[in-house]
Amino acid sequence: MKTLILILLIFLFSPVNIPNTEAAQESYFAKVINANVYFYSQAEESSALFKIPQSYFVELYDREKTFYKARYLDLEGYVKIGQVSPMEGKPENPYFQSNINVFALKGLSLNEAPNLESKEIASLPYESKDITYYGEIEGNSIPNKSTKWYYCKTSSGQIGYMYSVFCDVIEPFTVNNEIFTVITKDLFVNGSSVSGGLTATAKTFIILGVSLPCAILIYLLIKPSLSGTAHKIKNKRPRRRHGDYFEFDEKDLS
Repeated sequence: MKTLILILLIFLFSPVNIPNTEAAQESYFAKVINANVYFYSQAEESSALFKIPQSYFVELYDREKTFYKARYLDLEGYVKIGQVSPMEGKPENPYFQSNINVFALKGLSLNEAPNLESKEIASLPYESKDITYYGEIEGNSIPNKSTKWYYCKTSSGQIGYMYSVFCDVIEPFTVNNEIFTVITKDLFVNGSSVSGGLTATAKTFIILGVSLPCAILIYLLIKPSLSGTAHKIKNKRPRRRHGDYFEFDEKDLS
């Protein structure tokens, strides 16, 4: 009996293993329907990195302020809520993937910002092709030339901007026609997805799993005292009266 009670006490005071909804939190793919939708490094308007290729997707996994936390290729950042369309489905080709080719004979610099005067991160030689393309953004320019800059990453992992006048995107742009049912509900309310959290059934089982052993333990604790009281009442025999004296049964002396 003592062993059983000890086991129940250990069970009751052990932490309840409730599923971590954040660890199991879902993610959603959101389509970039309109032009000029930016990918941001922070949840701030001033931190735009590049325009996401139109018709492709970003993967949403949380929210902060008026932004979704998002992934694009191997980058993690933010997109503005209301500028992308979350959908119920997983696209086969969510991201536009291509490399950049440097055709300037003297090579081309990788800059920290889309600005000709910004800090040079690396110098890339003529016909460099192992440069991952992410998207583009407007920056300053040579007079009467394009203002387009490419946000990209070298094979050594250096990330920055290259001026489009001296390089080009190797793969021709194609429209992604994949489309799914649009999700209209708010996502990641209070830091978790709409579909996240425990169901009513799961909560009921957790409550029962905690309360039933508690009830059993209380019963086992009070059962011995109840049994002893009942035993005393059962064994108590009344004394028989004979006239002006009481006669005791011999069993009462035992």
